Amino acid sequence: MEINNIINFEAKANQILLTKVPAEPSYGEAGFNCLVVDAGCRNPVTGSFIEVPDSKFIIREDTGRPFKAVGNDYQLVNHSEAFATAERIIEGSGLDTSGMERDFKISHEGARAFGFYRFPMHREEVALNDTIELQLLVRNSIDGSMRFCIEYGALRLACLNGMTALGSIGKFKRKHTKYLNIHDAVEPLQNVIEVYQSSVETWKRFKDRAVTDSEAITLIADAVATPDIKKFIINSIDSEFSGDVEHCLWHKQLSRAYQVKDVWSEYKKYRKDVGHNLWGVYNALTHWSTHMEAYKETSQPNIEAIKNDRRTAISKTADNVMVPMLEEVA
Repeated sequence: MEINNIINFEAKANQILLTKVPAEPSYGEAGFNCLVVDAGCRNPVTGSFIEVPDSKFIIREDTGRPFKAVGNDYQLVNHSEAFATAERIIEGSGLDTSGMERDFKISHEGARAFGFYRFPMHREEVALNDTIELQLLVRNSIDGSMRFCIEYGALRLACLNGMTALGSIGKFKRKHTKYLNIHDAVEPLQNVIEVYQSSVETWKRFKDRAVTDSEAITLIADAVATPDIKKFIINSIDSEFSGDVEHCLWHKQLSRAYQVKDVWSEYKKYRKDVGHNLWGVYNALTHWSTHMEAYKETSQPNIEAIKNDRRTAISKTADNVMVPMLEEVA
């Protein structure tokens, strides 16, 4: 299955300059702008500042907080510019934006921003009384740590789990610049409904693909576990523990496998609700990526970036392991 689910944009010859827009309260905590200023360092002997010509600093206009140094070729794209551009793209995409909802989050003290766009006019039923809603995620950074991106997915209304899009075609990445090619961007976004519906059909098939507990914990480990823990589970769940997941999770080797244990606990709940199938495993994973807090208190301020990393991990497991399982001969 080939699905184009991420749209990124790079500078080219006929590009259109991003419309400069002021910071807007409508973008919530991401509604601030930054400046690019010269970089320098303090001379340890004289105490005076020395200019560093190969670097610049990104500074928040409202607080004066500096972010990490960037090179001279870096072009700042403010969050407000990125979201304004994304919204122009959405307007030209053919999506029904009636009742569209927006929500904006930041991490790393504003260095990264995430805009979530919900489209209630684009709802589909995966099963009876199990409805999902199209959602677009717009990502941006102002320090070069993350590229400008529009990624489609969905929201399961029963539990508000954010579902990751399926497929890897189109997941090309480019460094964001102050120029975005609107013409290149609108064309691939115009087929988002077709791509979305293709994913819906795959999610429906997830409900029909039964899984054993051994398969479920292996899928969870693939998305969540460290390499050592993943290897232990895969190699021992059937040979050493005869498929008994509870026994396996008590092993001293997994004493610190907190995330695996948490997702397994969620899977047992979804298993009662939707059955022993890929859909239950997938929802346990998306619950983890959407609702669970950071595992270290010091990391909680950056929870939106952590959630983004979790979504990426789930997407890889879905593409590389779960979808191929649908084609296996029973």
